[in-house]
Amino acid sequence: MIKLYIFSLLVIVLALLVSLYLGFPADPGYLLISFGKYTFETSLFALLVAVTLIYLLVKLLLIVFAWVNPWHLIRFGRSYNQQRKSKKRSNTVEGLLYFTRGNWDSSYKLLTRSSNDADASVVNYLAAAYAAYQNDDRDAWVKSLEKAEVEYPAARSTINSLKAQLLFKSDQLEQCVAVLQQLKNSSLNDSSLLNLLKEVYLRLQDWDQLEKLIPALEKNAAVDGDELERIRIRVFMEKLYSIAGTSSLDRLNNDSEDDSKSTAAKLNKCWKKAPARFREDERVVKHYSEILLGLKQNEEAAKVIESALSKHWSDNLVIRYGEMELGIYQKQLLLAESWLKDRPGNAALLLSLGRLSLRCELWGKAKAYFETSISIDATAQAHGELARLLKSMGEDEASEIHREAYITLLGSHLADLPLPKKAAVLAED
Repeated sequence: MIKLYIFSLLVIVLALLVSLYLGFPADPGYLLISFGKYTFETSLFALLVAVTLIYLLVKLLLIVFAWVNPWHLIRFGRSYNQQRKSKKRSNTVEGLLYFTRGNWDSSYKLLTRSSNDADASVVNYLAAAYAAYQNDDRDAWVKSLEKAEVEYPAARSTINSLKAQLLFKSDQLEQCVAVLQQLKNSSLNDSSLLNLLKEVYLRLQDWDQLEKLIPALEKNAAVDGDELERIRIRVFMEKLYSIAGTSSLDRLNNDSEDDSKSTAAKLNKCWKKAPARFREDERVVKHYSEILLGLKQNEEAAKVIESALSKHWSDNLVIRYGEMELGIYQKQLLLAESWLKDRPGNAALLLSLGRLSLRCELWGKAKAYFETSISIDATAQAHGELARLLKSMGEDEASEIHREAYITLLGSHLADLPLPKKAAVLAED
C-alpha cells in the first residue's frame, strides 16, 4: 500500500510540473460555484492544489488508521485471552492426567491453580480435594470442598457426598453421619449414599439406626439379597445381646438368678417374634443358645437347638448340641438316638452321640459311636475323642493310632526327625 501511495504521489507531482511547464501559471483559469445565497470562487490552480492536499491528507490518515487499527488491538486482546484460557485449560487437563496416574501432589497444585478460570468447573475442586486427601492433607481437602460449595451451590449434593466419603475414609464417623443426615432428605434414594450410611452404622455399631435403614436399602436395591439378609440377621443377633444387657458372655455369667430369669423371659418374647427363618438359622440359633447358657437357662438352650434341628438339619448345630453341658444328658441321648433313625450315616450326629454317651458314662456305646463316625467321615474331633477314651480304657496302642490321626488331621504332624533308641537310652542310664 505504501508503494502505491508513493507512486500516486509521484504521478501527481509530475502532472503539476507538466502543467506549470506548459504555461498553466500564465492563465490559471477561474471557477465560480453558486448555491443559494452562497458562492465559492477560486482559480483552477488553487483548486487543484487544495484537492491534491486533501487527497494526500486522506491517504495519510488512512495509512495511520490502518497502522493503529483498533480492530487489530481487539484481535490481539482476544488472542491473548484465548492463550491465557488455553493455558488454564491445559493446567486442568494436566492436573487430571496427574490425577489418573496417582501423582497427587502435582495434580492438586495444577487443579487449584486453574480453579479461578472461567472454564473451570466443580470437577477441579472435587478432584483437588481427593488428591489432597491422598496426600493426607486434611486442611487442604476441606478447604477445596468449602470453596466448591461456595462457588457451585447447585452441586452441593455431590460436594457433600464426596465430603462424607472422605470423612468415612478418615475414620471421622460422627462428622460423616452429620453430613449424611443433611444429604438424606434430598438424596434418600441414592444407592451410594445408602451404602455409605450402612457402612457408617456398621462401624459405629449403631444397630437401631441400621435397622431403620433396612427398608430403604431394600426398596432401592442398594445391596443384594444375601447381604441384606446378613444385615437383618446381624441386627437381630445384636438385639438379643442388647436385651441381655451386654454382648459379653463373661458378664452374662455374673447376673443374679432372678435377673437371669427376667432377662430370659424378655429374650424368649423377642425370639418368638423373630421370623421363622431366623429361628432355624444355625448362626442365630448357636448364638442365642450361648446367651441362654450364660443365663443358666440350660434346658431352654437345648430346646432352641432341638427345635431348629427338627425343622432344618444342621451338622454344626448337632455337634454343638453334643458339646453343651446342659445337665440333661440322658434326655439328650434318647432324643439324639431318635434322630439317628432318619440319619443313620450322619458322622456329625454319631460324634455327638458318642459325646453324650460319655456324659452318661456309657463307655462301650461311646466307643462304638466314635468308631462308626470315623468309618463314615474320619474327622479330627472323632479321632481325638476316641483316642482319649481308649487311653482311659487302657488300650494304649489303639489310642496312639487315633492320636496320630488326630494330629495329622489338625495339620500339626511332627516332622520325621532322628530320635534315640530306647535300648541306647537305657544303657546310658
